[in-house]
Amino acid sequence: MSTASQPGRDIDTASSWDGYVLEPHERPEDWGWHQEFKVVPRVLGWLAVISLLLMLVGNHTGRVENLWVIGTALLIVAILIRDAVRRRNAWRN
Repeated sequence: MSTASQPGRDIDTASSWDGYVLEPHERPEDWGWHQEFKVVPRVLGWLAVISLLLMLVGNHTGRVENLWVIGTALLIVAILIRDAVRRRNAWRN
């Protein structure tokens, strides 16, 4: 029998079959998180672009691999540039 079909049952009480207590939703501020990562994703994005472009140096002979590596690097660069433009033009409090 599911918990939804049991009238009068509290969500905080554990049943004999689930073995745990459902906790109410906690807000991130309750345990100390107040903001997002600001610089780390952008730095990791540029490091990914650099590492992809370094993959062009090697002993492979096919050009299809180069196209995929360059295309992926350009996609990441486009996302990083779009993010920079959106942050520059964002509403400020």
